[in-house]
Amino acid sequence: MRFTRAQYEEVLANIKDAMLQLEPDGRCCTICHDTGHMAWECGRNPLLAMAMCEQIAQHSEQLHETLHSLAGHNFSMGVQTGPARIIVPDGKP
Repeated sequence: MRFTRAQYEEVLANIKDAMLQLEPDGRCCTICHDTGHMAWECGRNPLLAMAMCEQIAQHSEQLHETLHSLAGHNFSMGVQTGPARIIVPDGKP
């Protein structure tokens, strides 16, 4: 999966915002400004997604591989596999 420059910039901004809230401070999330969680719990924090993926992989490699396959993130011989794979029509770049 390819990402745009804007997506990378958003992730970097989210990480910078999260670094402002390393401990509970009784304020809103510094990433999305929601009152229900802190920055390290925010769904927009890429480190949370990475940590969740690592935990799944440590506890169940088969589940981890299944989830990646379902999401279309597995590759076989350079071809994306799984039901969510991106299929490009013939003749299209």
